[in-house]
Amino acid sequence: MASLKYSCDPADRSGSIATLGKFVKPSRIAVETEGTAGNTVIDAVVVFGYLCAMLVVGWRSRSQSAESYWVANRQGGTRRITVSLVATVFGASSTFGIIGLGYTRGLTAAWWALIGAAALTLFGITFASQVRDLSVYTLPDILKHAYGNMVAVPASMMIVVAWCGVVAAQMIAGARVLSGVLDLEYATALTLAAAVFILYTFWGGQLSVLKTDAWQLGLFAVGLVVCLVLVATAAVSGLGSLFGAAPQGHLRFPISRDFGWYDLLVFYPLIVGLPYLVGPDVYSRILCARDNSVARRSVLIGAMAIVPISLMLAVLGVLLRELYPGLAHEAALPTAIRDLIPVGLTGLITAGFLAAIMSSADTTLVSAATILSLNVLGARSEIPVARRLVSTRAAVLGLGLAAWLIAGLQEGIIASLLLAYTIFVGGVVFPTLGSFYRDRLRITPLGAMWAVIVGGVAAILGEIYDGAVINAALGGRGVALVRQVLGPRYLSLLPIILSLTVMFIVSWTAGRSRR
Repeated sequence: MASLKYSCDPADRSGSIATLGKFVKPSRIAVETEGTAGNTVIDAVVVFGYLCAMLVVGWRSRSQSAESYWVANRQGGTRRITVSLVATVFGASSTFGIIGLGYTRGLTAAWWALIGAAALTLFGITFASQVRDLSVYTLPDILKHAYGNMVAVPASMMIVVAWCGVVAAQMIAGARVLSGVLDLEYATALTLAAAVFILYTFWGGQLSVLKTDAWQLGLFAVGLVVCLVLVATAAVSGLGSLFGAAPQGHLRFPISRDFGWYDLLVFYPLIVGLPYLVGPDVYSRILCARDNSVARRSVLIGAMAIVPISLMLAVLGVLLRELYPGLAHEAALPTAIRDLIPVGLTGLITAGFLAAIMSSADTTLVSAATILSLNVLGARSEIPVARRLVSTRAAVLGLGLAAWLIAGLQEGIIASLLLAYTIFVGGVVFPTLGSFYRDRLRITPLGAMWAVIVGGVAAILGEIYDGAVINAALGGRGVALVRQVLGPRYLSLLPIILSLTVMFIVSWTAGRSRR
């Protein structure tokens, strides 16, 4: 840990690290480099011990069948699938993302995961059993079953591109923890986090993911509770009350000044919620279940478990804002872990938050790699199973490296995830939902294909130079009209509308022409 000289001046409200003297115990004030070096070593040993343990688990699982690598032999029971699903949800987005949003806007940050819980509940009631009954390997396999490769292949490519952003977000979060707590350079921490994520997933596949998610979620839960208690104690002892210094509006719920009804009822359900209803990582958990009853039960229990965890994360973000009012929001948690947590316990809590990241990173990476190898590279040829497994592992390496490069360019966790979700939702969600009702809705393969292409391309264009291409195509009056109808987030919502509209127009037009 770096040398810190804490200020004890009550008038100092600059928000820098130097303001923390009045919040921490006297023994933590005026810490010298010599005294902290040993502490850093102890914490580093704990953290690196966890990372090495993950690599050992992955290495020991390296010799396995394709079925175990892709879907863990479809033997997951209710407890294992539920735990794995919750662990997958609380990766970088629903851990550091919620804490960061709680820091900037308050308790409404919890909606990032609460919307997901609502979507998972709907999924458990409606599609979970159907997804498991198909006994496929990936989400695009569902599209292939319904429409053929003309839809599955472009959708797979869209998912792979989007999920590189999701994996990148996990790497960013891991790097922030390692760099903030262990005083590593960000580039070094990012490389270390990426290397562990990639190697563990490369060796272990889905079987290792299911085996380790239970204790990783437990480690995360312990780390979260201990961190929350210690931060709350520091807030009470330093500020006189738990939420006495919370910024105005931070305790408002369900909406606040920075999070209105538009966000709660329109933007979040469509961009954040739909990937829970139709998501390759969520579906990969369901496809590992023993049967459809296990799949349905696991989703519903998992949705309930998400609620209290998301609220705790939001509260932690608010408390961090009180203690560290002037920091970058995504730096607040690593700073609190470093400054408020006793030595040794710092390493344990850091490992707990890394476990949350790892449990999501491995799932998203192996899901994307399986999709790339089975649904893109192996879409039109009968490749032997052994070679498909080799190609999946090669895809893990390739996509992991791509995500690492993206993480080096895109440092915001929520920004990376919103980019990925926008591309995914725009191109894939409605053709997938339509596949469950394709006969009733008369959706054709051609309509689904164009929905994927138009929605996905529009989503990508909407993210390039702040949507300059989309805005130029719409013109001044068009932009004003679309903004008036869809609201300020029109660049994210327009691809969804285009995808849905194109799917029905092309399907029904083609259907009438055939008749």
